[in-house]
Amino acid sequence: MRGAPVVRIRFERATCRRCEVRAACTWAKDAPRQLTVRPQAQHEAIQAARQRQETEAFKEQYALRAGVESTISQGVRCFRLRRSRYMGLARTHLQQTIKAMAMNLVRVVDGLRHGRVDHPKRPPGRFARLVVPAG
Repeated sequence: MRGAPVVRIRFERATCRRCEVRAACTWAKDAPRQLTVRPQAQHEAIQAARQRQETEAFKEQYALRAGVESTISQGVRCFRLRRSRYMGLARTHLQQTIKAMAMNLVRVVDGLRHGRVDHPKRPPGRFARLVVPAG
């Protein structure tokens, strides 16, 4: 985050050069070691968030988000979802509805063509459940 308060710790050049473990600490040839740390409250909040990310409840919740983000990504990359050809809410809504139908159709056809290669990381969505497993 740019502009966020941080604490910068800089070691003196002479002290840093004499250190026995300098090679494990920094790759710089001449410059001394420099550390940037966040304030304690912010650091503890980040550590708590990282621990929460390791829980099963978070992973299940994030799997849903990952599915939505992959759908948005596909729409942006393949169907130019960020741009509307039309002005006005009604026409734009119609265009988005048609693009959503096209995305779903592409996914169903792709599923029928290739089938499932490996087990999904998240439960299948409504359209993925329509695909009949090969074999």
